[in-house]
Amino acid sequence: MDEIDKKNIDYDQIVEETLRLVVKKSLELVNEEGLPGDHHFYISFDSTYNGVKVPSELKAGEDNEIKIILQHQFWDLIIDDHKFSVVLSFSGKKKNISVPFNSITSFSDPSVGFSLQFKKDFLAENIKKEKKLSSNKFNEDKKKKFNAEIFSLDAFRSKKED
Repeated sequence: MDEIDKKNIDYDQIVEETLRLVVKKSLELVNEEGLPGDHHFYISFDSTYNGVKVPSELKAGEDNEIKIILQHQFWDLIIDDHKFSVVLSFSGKKKNISVPFNSITSFSDPSVGFSLQFKKDFLAENIKKEKKLSSNKFNEDKKKKFNAEIFSLDAFRSKKED
């Protein structure tokens, strides 16, 4: 990150993080209440992302992106701050998968025409590292900035006698 970027608010990052929270909240609602009406989710994610756990037969293709559908047959949906896991049926066999939110490349609910696209190169670990480095630099700069000498203003006041 160059010096100019450190001085600007990264709105793209803020939006990206917030939109991922939309996915998390949607899954939490489904976990609590089930899928209402015709709602169903298409979730695509990068199978090479650290922390993704999927059956090896799903990784067999040349494309690293996997799409799953949460509609009628899914079980044991578990959501935490960084990922969700769910049991899906593949060729009649139940398999557990785990998907970090930062690995998701798209999320949609076709029943209502809702869709989100995410940046493929979004890595929360790098962002956290940058924030930590930036925070450390800010604290150092702040210490330097506020280590000032104290001057008495009396030396600059006029010495008029009344």
